[in-house]
Amino acid sequence: MMSEIEKGHASGILAWNPDRLARNSIDGGRVIYLVNTGKIQSLKFPTFWFEATPQGKFMLSVAFGQAKYYTDNLRENILRGIRQKIRRGELSAKAPLGYFNEPRLRTIEPDKKTFNKVKEVLRAFATGEYTLTKIQSKMFSLGLVGKDGKLPHLSTIQKTLTNPFYYGHFRYRGEVHQGSHKPMISKKLFDRIQEALILNGKPRKKRGPKNFQFLNFAVCDECGYSITAERHIKKSGLKFVYYRCTHKSKTQNCMQTRFLREEVLTEQVKESCQKVSLPDDWREKYLERVNLWEKENSQSSNLFAQNLKTELSAIKTKVDRLMDGYLEGGFELVEFQQKKNKLMAEKKDIEEKLSDFERKGNHWLELVRNWIIEANQAKNFVLDNNFSKMKNLIKKIGSNRRILNQRLFVDFKKPWNYLYFLSAESRAHSAGKAKVLRNLRMWT
Repeated sequence: MMSEIEKGHASGILAWNPDRLARNSIDGGRVIYLVNTGKIQSLKFPTFWFEATPQGKFMLSVAFGQAKYYTDNLRENILRGIRQKIRRGELSAKAPLGYFNEPRLRTIEPDKKTFNKVKEVLRAFATGEYTLTKIQSKMFSLGLVGKDGKLPHLSTIQKTLTNPFYYGHFRYRGEVHQGSHKPMISKKLFDRIQEALILNGKPRKKRGPKNFQFLNFAVCDECGYSITAERHIKKSGLKFVYYRCTHKSKTQNCMQTRFLREEVLTEQVKESCQKVSLPDDWREKYLERVNLWEKENSQSSNLFAQNLKTELSAIKTKVDRLMDGYLEGGFELVEFQQKKNKLMAEKKDIEEKLSDFERKGNHWLELVRNWIIEANQAKNFVLDNNFSKMKNLIKKIGSNRRILNQRLFVDFKKPWNYLYFLSAESRAHSAGKAKVLRNLRMWT
């Protein structure tokens, strides 16, 4: 409108009030300047009187100043309201997929139609068996579609998979806060989703009918890129499968050029699975010890809960001190957000442990029992040469699977690492058995 007046296509403005014309100093000054230069010859308002006189221009500038003050004050009030909602654990934004904005209470509540569907998708992706494109198809089959009714965009899916809102926190302007809404999943499951996202999150081109047993299983330890597979057919008709680094890094010259035969990798997977397996005699001894622990548990349970509460109180103190340091200028905003987000994640982990313990009591004993049985089953996978189950087991219990110099390395999670690093000599003696038992007690 102002550009048309400057071109001479109009010479007057009809408005309800001066605050409709300008809510910042630039727009207000522009209107007054055009009045001074004669570009604007008439201003008409049903609620405000104006004449192109010094007194009229002064009153017009006062009206513009009041409009600017109203805008600034409104912004402060809105931000104050948002801060109050954040303190109450309420997110002032559009509800993520699986939730909806309750207009009456102005809260975010689970959506009965999509809540369980999104929960199923998150649990499926956490298994590590899905890429983004596969989970995209699964979402579409469940009726979770985009705004256009088609497949949801991969970027939208990735935001969903990395959104802390689903485990009870929410992110606002780069900072993570405690939420008061109903969580969809646990923090432990969310962490597994992040691990799966690193390994399988990148969409890949659809492959042909070639099925390689250990594709998407490990990465190159030198450059961090995925290990790919190739099938070679000799002149004699013999077929061989090899695994190698994809060499996709443009900034790093990866020296891992040698191929790893599938037979060799298969034996290494078998060896790793054998190391974390539990013999039958150990299984019986361990189950007996768990039954004994169950009888002795009443006193140690109180101590365990108290230790968790002490850790939780210490983290809350750290958050308060971090906030004080930031307010006093000891931290930059980005550094403060990173440190606080890390503490909030640790706090959530401990809260979930404490909640599980208070709800299930001796649940840790069940965890140990389940581990003993699962570790014993790993022995059967080895005896049956069931490489598919061995591969899936290692993907479940081991992270950072990598290949360096034709050798597979895996970082096994607790308590599997207790068995993996147990020497052959220790396995042959009761001292090794007792050592694993001690570590088990410490793990729980």
